[in-house]
Amino acid sequence: MNMRDERPIRSRLARRLRSAGLSFLATAAAAVALGAATLTVTGSWTVSIGQSNLAGAAGSDLTSTYASTTSAATMSVSGAAGHNWRIDIYRQDTKWDTDLHLWLQRTNNGTSGTGTYSGGTSYLEVLTTTQTWMTGNGNRSGFTLQFQLTGVSCAAIPAASYTTSIVYTIVQTS
Repeated sequence: MNMRDERPIRSRLARRLRSAGLSFLATAAAAVALGAATLTVTGSWTVSIGQSNLAGAAGSDLTSTYASTTSAATMSVSGAAGHNWRIDIYRQDTKWDTDLHLWLQRTNNGTSGTGTYSGGTSYLEVLTTTQTWMTGNGNRSGFTLQFQLTGVSCAAIPAASYTTSIVYTIVQTS
């Protein structure tokens, strides 16, 4: 295995598969404002996958599922006092294999603010089409986010570099 070729790929969500192993870097960085509401998402996740991630003995496939820490990214909603909102997400692929699946969940209820919120507490697969991830009302900060990557397989996925981004959009609904 050539360990000198461990240069990270810099993007919001990036994944690299090489014949000798796999490296995945997830970085969430978004500041989106629609209407009065502003959504800010920051953080990153890096995992290197190699021989130690084999599901069994030599010749077996890789373990197929990997998860970040429960606080790999943080999210805040501001400028939304007195307003309802929803957060939509989608995956924007640069290069991605259809056997790979990226998932997202929030792992806490935020740490400050008086806003109310619902949804996002179980993994939702991030698709290439827009879907509502969570809803709320008012301002709330300190939400923590966790990513999960499934479908990892050296048998099914060709050795190459794969890159995708999660796009977060806050929509003021009233």
